[in-house]
Amino acid sequence: MENPTKRMALKESNISRYEQEFLEVSCIGSGEFGSVFKCINRLDGCEYAVKKSIKPVAGSVNERSALNEVYAHAVLGRHQHVVRYFSAWAEDNHMFIQNEFCNGSSLEELIKEYNEDNKIFSQDDLRTLLIHILEGLKYIHSMSLIHLDIKPGNIFISREKHYNSINGDSHDDGFEDDEAEDVTYKIGDLGHVTSLHNPVVEEGDCRYLPREILQEDYSHLPKADIFALGLTVYEAGGGGPLPKNGVWWHAIRDGKLKDLPQCTRDFNDLFKLMIHPDPTLRPSAQCLLQHPAVSPTVSMTKAQLQRELRAQRHKNEMLSKILMSSFVTEHEESIPKRLSSSRCIGKKVNRSQSNIEF
Repeated sequence: MENPTKRMALKESNISRYEQEFLEVSCIGSGEFGSVFKCINRLDGCEYAVKKSIKPVAGSVNERSALNEVYAHAVLGRHQHVVRYFSAWAEDNHMFIQNEFCNGSSLEELIKEYNEDNKIFSQDDLRTLLIHILEGLKYIHSMSLIHLDIKPGNIFISREKHYNSINGDSHDDGFEDDEAEDVTYKIGDLGHVTSLHNPVVEEGDCRYLPREILQEDYSHLPKADIFALGLTVYEAGGGGPLPKNGVWWHAIRDGKLKDLPQCTRDFNDLFKLMIHPDPTLRPSAQCLLQHPAVSPTVSMTKAQLQRELRAQRHKNEMLSKILMSSFVTEHEESIPKRLSSSRCIGKKVNRSQSNIEF
């Protein structure tokens, strides 16, 4: 029996489906490989990001990158901090990849917006970004894969609004619910992903590459992702734009970074640790998630954690009292005052008298 081929070349599949299955809304990004479109699936009505190659891919140098991304998604499956993959197909020798649509655009776009508005990420914001991408990298590395192109343009943002009920109950208690927004950072664009054990390295953006990759030393590939992430978060904190070459480019690879003014000493030192010239001294994603600067509670003793818990409970109790007092006051003020001429119960009413003598 003839074994079916495991992987089909792009030119072997030529079934049209893009226009049949998707309504194209807008172009949300473009690059060397192609463009990404926000689309609505005509069947389920959901939004997706569909990547389409600009030029015919079959037989070109971009074919390996296109298929590499598909295979990487297939291996990785689903993770909260990796952009979700749905399907891929070829149409007229163009590659299409259907991914999760992230409604918050990319970190690169957010950094541009912040720069235009003279805003910066706070340390708490940077910590959230760092934790989310570390979780994604931890998962990718656990599958013996390396991303090799971590940068702001390949980190996508999902925003989801929800309402927090003040007292945790779903019924109407007279209080307005607070609107909150969950922000989730996700790793995308897996075109440079390679295997840890049999690497085929295609260099990514030189601004985020460590020196050892450029010297073709692939013995510590996971640490290249850590290097790139350190510079990515540093850039988000106002440390960019990063150089493509020159004196500063070399200084960064010697472990020299200017401190971010909004960050503590420990957090600034963490950046330097992540870009250490010696890749063996850069922590893994797992170790960084346990670093005190990333997760302050990790270094706290049981007694300290209990004190923090008691303090937080006390704050919550005080806040509840203040809110309840405010509610009662507003409720009383909303009740119309009785007219002074209103008759009191029992006023000028003949009272019965008992004739029984004791």
